Amino acid sequence: MSRIIERIAGLVLLVIGVLVLASEPLLDFVRGLGVSDDVLRWWPILCVGLSLFFLVPSLMGGANRRLRAGMVIPGALLAGVGSALLYTSLADRWSAWAYLWTVIPFSFGLGMYAAGWIADAPAFKWIGSGIAVGGVVAYLVFAIAFGGEAFRVIAAIGILGLGLALSIGGLADRLSRKSPIA
Repeated sequence: MSRIIERIAGLVLLVIGVLVLASEPLLDFVRGLGVSDDVLRWWPILCVGLSLFFLVPSLMGGANRRLRAGMVIPGALLAGVGSALLYTSLADRWSAWAYLWTVIPFSFGLGMYAAGWIADAPAFKWIGSGIAVGGVVAYLVFAIAFGGEAFRVIAAIGILGLGLALSIGGLADRLSRKSPIA
């Protein structure tokens, strides 16, 4: 079974490589068919659609929980990256990838958390939530550094909120402890 998966993955990579090499002639061919650039901007919807191939079976339930848990991780990655690509393609804001790349660890973390939930693996939940939070923190940091003024304000408010939540959480933990009686 693993040999079949290896061959399928190899074939998929070969097809993707050929498509990347032939992207300019293919684009010219599609434009020659009369497809406008406004329609071509929607190409990332293919990534989002492909994510459903992984997400729907993994979330529907079935006998093999480990297989379902393994499918949710690439599905979350494709959904996250496809959504970010769709935004940048439609808004023509490719420079936003200076901070949008953080969708990759965030999506991976969400996928790991979901895999832990499906497979009832607490370690996956902890690791996945940590990676997702790291992706959010990285987004906030890079949005401040490379985003516009609005992103700087939103990211600064997010960082302040995170700091406040951590401070209150630590303070609440200390206050809930009983002081030793002398």
